[in-house]
Amino acid sequence: MIDVKEQAGIAMNVRGQLSDPIADPQVTLGALAFANDLGRLLWRMKYGQDVRQSGLHRATLLLASRIRHAGKFERAKFTGLDRAARRDRDAGKRVEREKADIVERFARRVIVEWVVDLCTHCEGRGVIGRSGRRRTMYVEEVQCATCAGSRFVCVSEERIPFAASANGKGPIVYREYERCGACNGRGIVRVEREVKRVGRQICPRCGGSGRYPADAAARALALGVTLDVYRNQWERYFVGMLALLDKVDSSAAGTVMRQVRA
Repeated sequence: MIDVKEQAGIAMNVRGQLSDPIADPQVTLGALAFANDLGRLLWRMKYGQDVRQSGLHRATLLLASRIRHAGKFERAKFTGLDRAARRDRDAGKRVEREKADIVERFARRVIVEWVVDLCTHCEGRGVIGRSGRRRTMYVEEVQCATCAGSRFVCVSEERIPFAASANGKGPIVYREYERCGACNGRGIVRVEREVKRVGRQICPRCGGSGRYPADAAARALALGVTLDVYRNQWERYFVGMLALLDKVDSSAAGTVMRQVRA
């Protein structure tokens, strides 16, 4: 039996209603109507695959309002207005914002990450590969065979027969060395090897969580701040807000289940 989230997703998708047999879609949609506004919008975007600009904008405003009510972002600078626009507003003139403030940009980015949260490398499974034997290529660093790891090779050797060496056992030998061309003077080279592995492997990109890994650069760009500012001031808020959306999701699921059973 499919869970209530999948039922809601099918009920909100016309093609899903024609292909997947579930309970009356109207009952599921009616139950979803009892959830709060933010929960309904999140469900439509994530499970119903209804990502419209209007719905995303409304969800952004609802989440931004909840963030501001927390108290930290109530200061006047989080308005999306520059100094001249704030001066005109204080003078009683009508002012139109040219762009969203950083709180709304933050809320929008959090919602997008929550809705599109599956790791693209493993498709949300947390593992890659299939059961049975499979071949994997990897790169290994080994000692250069040309220079034996010394990083230089002898390109010229000259013996002086009339000049005795220090030990008196033979002539002096002059050698000219150059950097090894095979390893470019590193003493080691990279070789590609093949290994056979059995079973599935943890996805290296998401670490087995199945979720899309956090992209610090993309987050900083969405907020309009530098990478250092994001890491120092905003990174911890993303973790908290994603957890909050999980809580809103669970609350909506509980409401729908109670209404369906009623």
